[in-house]
Amino acid sequence: MSGPLKAQGRGGRRRQLGGLTLVLAGLLLLPCVGRAGTPGVDEPPPAQAPRPLVLPALHPSRLDNGLLLVVAPRPGLPVVSLSLLVRAGPEADPAGRPGVAAMTTTLWPKGALRAGKPVPAAELARQAEALGGGLESNSSWGASTLAMTVSSPRLDEAASLLVDVLRHPLLAADELERARAQALDGLRVTLGNPADVAALALRRAYWGDGPYGQTALPVALQRLTRADLQAFQAKWVRPDQVALVLVGDITPAQGQALAQRLLGDWRAPAGPAPSLDVRPAASIAARLVLIDMPGSGQSGVAVAAPYLGNGEADRPQRYAGLVANAVLGGGYSARLNQEVRIKRGLSYGASSSAESHPPGGMFSALAQTNHPTAAEVLALLRAEITRLADAPPAAEELAARQATLIGSFARRLETTAGLSALLVGQLAQGRPLAELAAYTPGLLAVTPVQVQAFARQHWQASGLRAVIAGDLAAGGASLAALAAPPAQVLRLPVAELDLTQDSLRKPAPR
Repeated sequence: MSGPLKAQGRGGRRRQLGGLTLVLAGLLLLPCVGRAGTPGVDEPPPAQAPRPLVLPALHPSRLDNGLLLVVAPRPGLPVVSLSLLVRAGPEADPAGRPGVAAMTTTLWPKGALRAGKPVPAAELARQAEALGGGLESNSSWGASTLAMTVSSPRLDEAASLLVDVLRHPLLAADELERARAQALDGLRVTLGNPADVAALALRRAYWGDGPYGQTALPVALQRLTRADLQAFQAKWVRPDQVALVLVGDITPAQGQALAQRLLGDWRAPAGPAPSLDVRPAASIAARLVLIDMPGSGQSGVAVAAPYLGNGEADRPQRYAGLVANAVLGGGYSARLNQEVRIKRGLSYGASSSAESHPPGGMFSALAQTNHPTAAEVLALLRAEITRLADAPPAAEELAARQATLIGSFARRLETTAGLSALLVGQLAQGRPLAELAAYTPGLLAVTPVQVQAFARQHWQASGLRAVIAGDLAAGGASLAALAAPPAQVLRLPVAELDLTQDSLRKPAPR
């Protein structure tokens, strides 16, 4: 190293390197000066012209045994999503034994007879993975499902696997115990969360003791037996209660041949198809339930109101109901979140949801907040729900919510699995498949007046039920004031909460 450079020492080298860094930084910035950003890289890509949502042609048919087949061809990508749907979910649980449908569905992929030989859970999973997919089972209102997405060349093998799992599950005792332990662990977490407790209590307070008000609590899960699951399987898994949905690189003729080959020999029982308990909601007398959870971190606040059922008479109001729900809780800029989070900072978020069933429906709004502000959040949720009857959405607000609904719908149409789920949902709800093609124009046709009329009919203050679950002492005077008048308020410690009772309170020991 030459003398003069060496003589600079550490300080000189730092100054020299610092100057070099500045020069390099300047050189890196020079190309950006005066240059427009690259769309999609330096700035958002330019907006594209709106594209119409196009559903593929749907081809429903029935086998001689009553099984429904739906084929939705989508050529161009060698992928097929296949689903087997049993039109029964938690609402089909035997009286007093909630959790049977969900547990049966959970155990479907945990072992099955294949070619007359028992195949355990691990081997079934390996077989599914060898096909490039995974077995997915789910239980929800009106639907217990098995699904896979595979490449087209593996479709026959995947369909054969799904059919064996649905028709011949082992429902093994050891798998039941394992699934029971996992479900109980999950429930322990759920029952310690004030927002979850509020939501569960709200369901029971709104629906009463009918099937839509039931919750599979630890005591119910402990009672479940393998015989319960076998009875559910025998009663509901029959061809006239099953649908096979095929979406993707498949023709109607190929779908028909596949269904006939794998399911055509399945004979329905001689008796009539089972029926469901369709009692309407029978809300408890108390308009507010206060559940004391000492030491909980926050309070869960939940409000319920009537909503549409899924019968023929409810269809004219369906789109107005969907938009009304979206106006209140369908996104970050929706009214509930605006009032609770954005304007006041009382919660990380407030949202709403709506569900429809044969005897009626339930709208629910939910937020989680600090204990001292629980009463304020409750007042805001109630006020916004009822205010919609007097303050319909302006044109810009309505358009935003319609766009949110249509965008969500469009994203599901992008994949074969998403479209399959939409079709399964229509079947579970008992709605015509052709209605999906009317979804976007139906939403866009909704007017502010229709939203207002819907709210006036369904969301009156007298029809609301509410639950606050949290540390009531920490809620202070504002929460204590909610206990009046006592005739309309039920207050109880979480240790006394019993969601199987009409009173929501554990019976006194004898």
